[in-house]
Amino acid sequence: MELNFRKLWTVLGVACLSANLAAAPASSSGSSSSSSQMSNTDQSMMASGLMYAGPQLGEDATGISLGADYILWQVVQEGLESNAGNFYATGTNAGAQGGTNFPKFKLLNGFKVHGQVTIAECDDVDLFLQYIWLQRSTGTNSGTGGSQVFPLYFVDLVDDTITSTDNVTSYASSYRTSYNVLDLEMGRLSSIAKDSFSIRPFWGIRGVWNTHRWIASYVGILSGSLSTTNVLNSYQNTSGAGVRGGFDLAWQFFANSEYFGGLKIIGLTAVSGVYGRTYVDTTTTQQPTPTTGNNTTGSTFYLNRTSLNRLVPIVDLSIGLSWNMSFGGERDNDYNVEIHALWDTQSWIGYGRNMTAYWFPRGPQNLTVQGFTIGAEIAF
Repeated sequence: MELNFRKLWTVLGVACLSANLAAAPASSSGSSSSSSQMSNTDQSMMASGLMYAGPQLGEDATGISLGADYILWQVVQEGLESNAGNFYATGTNAGAQGGTNFPKFKLLNGFKVHGQVTIAECDDVDLFLQYIWLQRSTGTNSGTGGSQVFPLYFVDLVDDTITSTDNVTSYASSYRTSYNVLDLEMGRLSSIAKDSFSIRPFWGIRGVWNTHRWIASYVGILSGSLSTTNVLNSYQNTSGAGVRGGFDLAWQFFANSEYFGGLKIIGLTAVSGVYGRTYVDTTTTQQPTPTTGNNTTGSTFYLNRTSLNRLVPIVDLSIGLSWNMSFGGERDNDYNVEIHALWDTQSWIGYGRNMTAYWFPRGPQNLTVQGFTIGAEIAF
């Protein structure tokens, strides 16, 4: 009897196990095949340690994005001091603190236009092309001088002998820039930290063709008794290309929010080395004021061109906010639109090669480009 009871429990166990095995395929078949496919995709992406973090558009998406930005930037060139006040001869103590005058570096309007293609077959590598342009506008700073105001581009205040009769009665200094930059990049956007922090390492080529003109003038007496108008005209042209690399960064700090999930802090850091040719044309002239005697045409004291090939390092930094959303189609994934606002800055190290009269070089000096950027981009 005891033996039959054990046999009964064995038969019931086998029957239950068989029923469970038969029911398992039926329940799993109710799940969509897309979920198993997504699971395999997630596993393959997690195996690399990174996940693609671009817009998750539908299967019919082209992987193309186009964008445009409005920029309000300022270009500041170091080393363009036109005159300085309150310099006194040897043996005399300087009085009140004086000042140094520069050209007026205005905020300039401009734009960026850019396009990007993501190649899914190449592990979601993207190609990015961008062109940056700034308006050509002249900023002039002018004023009156005084008995202790001297032009820095004609006089070395320490080495030259300065007398009380040498001074600037009025001055003007202007600066005009032409700014053109073209960037071609290859990168891959990925995310870490549960898809809330994104990083896009990239490398590529930067091309530049820029021109700058600095015109400084003053009316006054220098080493003589005749008042003259003196003008310095310095023109610099730089063009070339070189390697550029860096990172785009984004932090989606409300990743799980229904309404603020698309809000991000974004930034960029990049370093370039542009190799090319720079030449600088420098001219200085003097005209009697008023024109008297035989010297009515004026004199050209310095007419020279400096030309050299060189490497210019450029450091790019930017930080700002971005917001994006997807829309269109049955699943709202046909398009993705993104808007952003940034503070951009570029430091062109040792860029300026302006030469002043005679033996007073004003280079190399840094060029700083900085300002606000606001724009939008659409992916489809």
